[in-house]
Amino acid sequence: MNGKDYERHAASYLRSHGYRHVKLTGNSGDYGVDITATRHRHKYAVQCKYYSKPVGVSAVQQVVGGMAYYACDRAMVITNNSFTRQARELAEMNDVVLLEHIRSSGKLRRALLTVLYFLSLSIFLFTEYAVIAGCVMGASLMILLFVFYLRRQAIKAQKITQECSTE
Repeated sequence: MNGKDYERHAASYLRSHGYRHVKLTGNSGDYGVDITATRHRHKYAVQCKYYSKPVGVSAVQQVVGGMAYYACDRAMVITNNSFTRQARELAEMNDVVLLEHIRSSGKLRRALLTVLYFLSLSIFLFTEYAVIAGCVMGASLMILLFVFYLRRQAIKAQKITQECSTE
């Protein structure tokens, strides 16, 4: 994944979390804003950072600077990593929402679990190892359900955190 792919992923993430009118701003000259989106009568300027290290204060500075250009009343920085202490402090002073550890949707993990499930199903149906295959099938289904449960809980917690920080 590169920066542009991450911006598309972040836009999809925002749509799936109730943001409307989600738009990518373009390639260059975006004034520190990669996405604009609306939610609860607020227009957000969003900066996306796909980094291998914690995101620093410059990302917060960029999005705060770009808010006026896009006529936004709220700002947000989204990253696949975490934020430095200085970035958190500046974000708090400027009411910037920080969303960290927003990663790809885990399609590969789901695909592998699906393959494991159907492999177990075929073993269950066409061999004498039905008991073992049944156990593997049941375990893989339980793992898949648990992953979806944890994801849903994380989304709920993030929504609550985000709503508290925007009020």
